[in-house]
Amino acid sequence: MLAFLVATNLFASAAAALPGWAQTRWQQSGLEKTYARTSYLQPGFLQADFNGDGKQDVAILVTRKQTQSRGILILHQGLPQHHLLGGGKGPELLQGSFTGFFSWSLYTKPSTFEILLDKTDTLAERTVKLRYPTIEMGNEEGPIGMIYWNGSKYIWLYQTC
Repeated sequence: MLAFLVATNLFASAAAALPGWAQTRWQQSGLEKTYARTSYLQPGFLQADFNGDGKQDVAILVTRKQTQSRGILILHQGLPQHHLLGGGKGPELLQGSFTGFFSWSLYTKPSTFEILLDKTDTLAERTVKLRYPTIEMGNEEGPIGMIYWNGSKYIWLYQTC
């Protein structure tokens, strides 16, 4: 039993090898000083053209070393900046810790929906046309929202309340 627990813990903390360009960028940017690559969801990273420039980008599961808060760090291939979602930076969903998620996957269909609250606090739903792949996040009940590049930043598309 102890061997199983140790093996399970090693698997959960092991991170799959990133594409070469992303690994180089991770090291040259010094991201390992603040973040640890983790596999709290499977797979440990997703690869797609998230910003529509024709180059494969990566979304990497990370944990902030100082606080152990969970997040996703996105690297756009060919661009110097990184985008941290979650990781305990603040109270908003894309800034807090991603502890309530049980799954993530790529969503590549041309549209999805978003749930909105209108002025009377009743729920409304709108169709969202997608220009780029999104990251679909889920909990134990299923998909709850998507992370989407809107052309200038990553936003959260609510899909359940």
